[in-house]
Amino acid sequence: MRLSKGLLAGLAAAGLIGCSSSASGPSASGPSLAKPSASGPSAKASPVPAQTGPAEPKTRAGARAAARRYDGLYLAQRFADSWDLLATTAKVQVPRGVWVGVHNGCPSAKAGAARTIKAVVVFGNAAIVTETIAGARHPAEHVFNYTDGHWGYSPNDLSIYRHGSVAADITAAKAAGFCTSWKGF
Repeated sequence: MRLSKGLLAGLAAAGLIGCSSSASGPSASGPSLAKPSASGPSAKASPVPAQTGPAEPKTRAGARAAARRYDGLYLAQRFADSWDLLATTAKVQVPRGVWVGVHNGCPSAKAGAARTIKAVVVFGNAAIVTETIAGARHPAEHVFNYTDGHWGYSPNDLSIYRHGSVAADITAAKAAGFCTSWKGF
């Protein structure tokens, strides 16, 4: 039990680095944001649209509902719609076209596996959602951040989207094993 709590605290700390509610620039302690390639699909900088709709409660139930919506869209392979549910900081770093292209070109072997949300821990503007995934040995933990009245999914590793083109990103994702097994991608 102590290991589990320590793991959860470590994941929370790691997930929150660079996942603040501000999208004004890179964190002093985190890696710098990658600049879009002039030749890549993200060459045009576009404003990041805010999530629309009624405000969600800043509660465990609100975070759980956001996780269910995100999972439903992602598992239905509605990647453009799932991008809309990303945290603002993730949207700034990964343009919609790149997100959609990489996920269309790199389907996960367990992407359609049944999921069950086991726990939601909320602290401040962040929540850790723990899910069991059918066929996976260990539960997956996902960070959601609360900004402007909405919970947004904050992927734990955005480096896969920084190779200058969707094709290069897919190649990197395949090399990292994201296209053949579930790693919380």
